[in-house]
Amino acid sequence: MSSSNGAQPVRLASPYSTRFKIVAGLIVAVAAVLTVVAYLRASDARNDSITSTGGTSDIVEELIPPRGSQALQQATVGIDLASGWQGALRIDGKEIPEDQLSGASGADRALNRLEFTPGQGKVIETLPPGQLCVQAVVWEISSGREAGTRTVSWCFEVV
Repeated sequence: MSSSNGAQPVRLASPYSTRFKIVAGLIVAVAAVLTVVAYLRASDARNDSITSTGGTSDIVEELIPPRGSQALQQATVGIDLASGWQGALRIDGKEIPEDQLSGASGADRALNRLEFTPGQGKVIETLPPGQLCVQAVVWEISSGREAGTRTVSWCFEVV
């Protein structure tokens, strides 16, 4: 583009240096990669905690506390099962008596949620510190425990 008076067009200089542009671009790229990695890890963690030992999302809706988390010695431990499933809990190798499960009867049973909170006079008074593994033996209500069970296991850290 030329002007009638012969003057060259004025070119405005960028207020940002080339070095700044490169560093800013790298920061944006790293942030994008970290966002994708965090999303994928969170997605894997949700799926892995249910499916790794025979349970599926069709059977287990929630593990309490979640796999790999931390819990206090008096924390509630349990499993939320899909409709049509029932189960029993084993904590630290001990099967929890049905009368000590908060989900063994009433509204919680209708919701298929089995929970145990340690306490005085119970089979487990406090959760032992360190890594603790829990097993839930689950079966279809219509078939019964004798017809076939699956075991869903998960571990967490008791602090």
